[in-house]
Amino acid sequence: MPRFIYEAMTNSGNVVNGTMQAESSNELIAKLKVNGYFPMTVEEEKIEEKKSRLPSFRLGKKVKASDLEFFSYQLATLLNSGILLTRALSVASEQVNSNYLRNAIDQIRYDVEHGSTLYDALSRHKDIFSDLYINIVKAGETGGVLGLVLARLADFSEKQRKLRSSVISALFYPIILICVGLGIGAVLTLFVIPRLSSMFTELGTALPLPTQILMSITDIIRKLWWVILLVIVLAVFGIRQYAKTDKGKENIDRIKLKIPMAGTIYRTSALSRFSRTLATLLDNGVPILSALAIVRETIGNRVYRNIVERSEREVERGESLAASLQRSGEFPTLVTHMISIGEESGNPQDMLVKLSEYYDTEMDKQLERISSLISPLIILIMALAVGFLVAAAVLPIFEASSMITV
Repeated sequence: MPRFIYEAMTNSGNVVNGTMQAESSNELIAKLKVNGYFPMTVEEEKIEEKKSRLPSFRLGKKVKASDLEFFSYQLATLLNSGILLTRALSVASEQVNSNYLRNAIDQIRYDVEHGSTLYDALSRHKDIFSDLYINIVKAGETGGVLGLVLARLADFSEKQRKLRSSVISALFYPIILICVGLGIGAVLTLFVIPRLSSMFTELGTALPLPTQILMSITDIIRKLWWVILLVIVLAVFGIRQYAKTDKGKENIDRIKLKIPMAGTIYRTSALSRFSRTLATLLDNGVPILSALAIVRETIGNRVYRNIVERSEREVERGESLAASLQRSGEFPTLVTHMISIGEESGNPQDMLVKLSEYYDTEMDKQLERISSLISPLIILIMALAVGFLVAAAVLPIFEASSMITV
């Protein structure tokens, strides 16, 4: 991507010079205008910049969520303390433990020093920063509240990490039970049941129903294991390919919203993110249409993204946001009524802040309920499975012993 040298004037009349990467001079001019600059001269840089640039670190490595969370907290704290972005990136880079993340931050700092926005610099490291992360940073830059949104990103990441930890903790004991149950089932299926089956065949007596069912399942798996494996592989491949299409992404996100218990979390998270991001942008003077364009990229669900995109067009034609969202049927009445009240009062951001706080609280409650339900549910399922296996093994023994006694 070429780099351009520009000279521009700020709103206060000061003249600034710098360099920035862009696909063309027109794209650079558009970027400068978005950032509040008025371009005067734009020229493509002739110097071979690539020789002095740091190498691009794209090795496909993963960065721990805790490292990214720590970086976000550090950067947010520094920015909220009034430290310049480039200096804050330099300090944050020294504090992270991951060499891979540190190298990426150094590259980001270099790009920012040479005229790039933080959003553009982050977008070159999508192996580390998700689309949601990058677009929320864009919202913060646009609204002039970068430190605030980084702190919220860190809070969101922390909540996600705690949720994963609580789910893993809740599943630890059930997983042990599953492993023990599978071990018992394998021993019974491979050794005990076949011997009992041959013994009952010699005696000319039919096996009990649970034992027959277990033997039938075992025979099917032994004979058709390759077919089952092939079907699983093809299904996974097909779903992954379908998920890459726009229609597939929308349908998968729609299914997520309908999953029992988990669907409520997805929905609440999307509504909270919508309310919080839109409130932040409007509160910092971003026009409603520009704010909606950013919100649709940060909402994290294709169903809601399409609704916001459609609302953006309808608002541009003069319709109210509340009425447009209400017609979709996906936004609760609480949301549309609160936004409507905010639009009538001229301060929709105040209502949106209250909505985001409400949905944040609701999400915490829902996560607690789901975490407390997962472990008992799996234990119940395992108890039924183990009970079936024990019945399949013990009933033939009882019947055999009664026949021998007779």
